[in-house]
Amino acid sequence: MKLGMIGRLSTLMALTYAVQGSFWPLLAVHLTDLGIHARDRGWIFATLAIASTTVPLGAGQLVDRLMATQRVLAAIYGLGTLFLVYLASGRVTSAPAIFGVFLVYWLLSAPAYSLANSLAMRNLDNAGRDFGRVRSFGTAGWMVAGWVVSLAMAASGSTRAGNGAYEALWVAAAFSAATSVYCLTLPNTPPLAVGTRAIRLREAGGEILRRPGVLCVLILGLGVYMTMPVNFQVIPGYMESAGLPRAWVTSAMSLGQTSEIALLVALPWILRRAGAKATLAMGIAAWLVRYLSLAFHPPLWVVVVGALLQGVGIACFTVGAQVYLDGKAPGHLRATAQAMMLVATSGLGALLGSLLVGELTTWSPSRDVLVFLFPCTILGALLLYLLRGFRESASDVPWAGAPQDEPPSGPTASRGPTAHLGHLVTESADG
Repeated sequence: MKLGMIGRLSTLMALTYAVQGSFWPLLAVHLTDLGIHARDRGWIFATLAIASTTVPLGAGQLVDRLMATQRVLAAIYGLGTLFLVYLASGRVTSAPAIFGVFLVYWLLSAPAYSLANSLAMRNLDNAGRDFGRVRSFGTAGWMVAGWVVSLAMAASGSTRAGNGAYEALWVAAAFSAATSVYCLTLPNTPPLAVGTRAIRLREAGGEILRRPGVLCVLILGLGVYMTMPVNFQVIPGYMESAGLPRAWVTSAMSLGQTSEIALLVALPWILRRAGAKATLAMGIAAWLVRYLSLAFHPPLWVVVVGALLQGVGIACFTVGAQVYLDGKAPGHLRATAQAMMLVATSGLGALLGSLLVGELTTWSPSRDVLVFLFPCTILGALLLYLLRGFRESASDVPWAGAPQDEPPSGPTASRGPTAHLGHLVTESADG
């Protein structure tokens, strides 16, 4: 694998996560400034989950069978830029209007993350070794976006409550436009299933779910992501009420990305030494400790430093699960497998969590202990389920030299060199 290819894919990840990282951490604060109540904020946050439930599987099938991934990504971000500009213009201020705009935006953009993962894994010779390093630049992109927003707000003087956070949306629109253009320069990544028997979505899902361990990981992902809305719907306001100036909320929340980057770089070593089960358990335990600490109203420095645990959870659970599923999926259904994970996590899990958190914060203050006992209860139960219900063997770890699944038969099986990594099949899409 040439360093040039790793650099190109790393830039894709940085831009992909910079878009959402620009506005998502401050969205709850922005909506509060507009006078939108907690229950309505929950529904607005749920638009991402609704879209992630409905469209990623279709998008995964699209790039597995019909269209080149880089072209789909370019179209997604090009159209998404228009919606972000509209939101940043301040023309929509009511809850129903913002809900509608965000719903359409996420219906377009929600598949982008799983598609970017799929594109990166297909163009890496050794995804089990290199994907964590490439994905770490997505975390860096999220961090850089947070600092750009903080500086933009400080420069414009938009640091007081009531002014909104329109700068965050403008920065997101700029990153989205840049991502759209950049995607057109990426390696051609055509469908893998061309020339093979057409597989219906139900059949594709069944084929993936029959792989040992897959259903367990999807259930864990759904449960973990029920707790994730607390991080964005509650914690930004929690930080501000604890005395942190709002211009620096995104920067404080981005502290978690520092630990995430370090762990993503070390992820192949962690997975090889600890195994998938222990790695996923570390991620869940990190989130559990994070939320449990907030339930006791700690001083501001504990709230800020505790963001480091968020990075541990993302690296060990979210990315670890993505690599695990990529290794378990048949070679011609890898984009579909990533889409299934997105549906379980950012889809069904986040949808339920967004609505539940909206209700909790309607009836309880954002610093109430009950708001944080909700995710602690779920995460504690999931940790027990993982420790008791997840079984792994050497063949469950694609980087451990396990036997390799056969690549799909047909014309695509002979296109370009094929790199074998245990169960993981990555094809060079360049030639």
